[in-house]
Amino acid sequence: MKKLTILLVILLLAFTVIGCTSEKKASDNVLRVGMELKYPPFETIDTDGNPEGVSVLMAKSLADYLDMEVEIIDTAYASLIPALESGNIDIIISSMTINEKRMEVVDFSDPYTTSQLMMLVHKDSKVKSYRDLDDSEVIIASKTGTIGALWAAANAPNAVIKNIDEEASAVLEVAQGNADVFIYDPLSIVNHQKNFPDTTLAILEALPNTQGWGIAMRKGEDDLRKDINDWLKKAKTDGTFDEIRERYLKDKVKEFEESGLDFFF
Repeated sequence: MKKLTILLVILLLAFTVIGCTSEKKASDNVLRVGMELKYPPFETIDTDGNPEGVSVLMAKSLADYLDMEVEIIDTAYASLIPALESGNIDIIISSMTINEKRMEVVDFSDPYTTSQLMMLVHKDSKVKSYRDLDDSEVIIASKTGTIGALWAAANAPNAVIKNIDEEASAVLEVAQGNADVFIYDPLSIVNHQKNFPDTTLAILEALPNTQGWGIAMRKGEDDLRKDINDWLKKAKTDGTFDEIRERYLKDKVKEFEESGLDFFF
């Protein structure tokens, strides 16, 4: 009887371990993608509150390629890299520009856009070019943690830099004359200028020293990086990116053409 009891306990423990292992494998098969869902049409939510946009479709397509499920984790932009480092997310797809400072702490895929930075300026500002930015009399409003903020810190150290958590608030600083310039991607700059046509100007001159957007992952995950780069090459030629442009970016492509700009995606 005692031997039978011991045998039953061993079998029970074995089934428990097997069950936990299966559960862990299921959990491990989820690709957790961090993005800030406040940047339509790239990262946003639909009318039902579900993740929507270019980056969401990219994440789903990538997960399919990797034979994984996908989970979109809405994360404040400035917290994306810390969330990646801590293991709360597996990768970042959030319109994130590749730059040297970020590359010190994360690895990036090959760029999937030819991203540029441009400027929204107050109509009465002395700023007419990026060459005018590095001046103690110039106030730059930037969204915390974005490439605009990083670019300003690296390239205009003499300017007054106001880091603001919300993009709309940073733009309003310029529109109301409390700041000279807001630095961001050309798509946003064109749209913001249309919202404040009486007080702002769009200076569509690309700022130097910027690279495209990339998918970020933890340092040293070389196999994952290779898989992501292989998927990017495939997505650019098999119609995936064409489908994304047609679904989300058709009007934006037209806006760029009308502004004399090359579209970046």
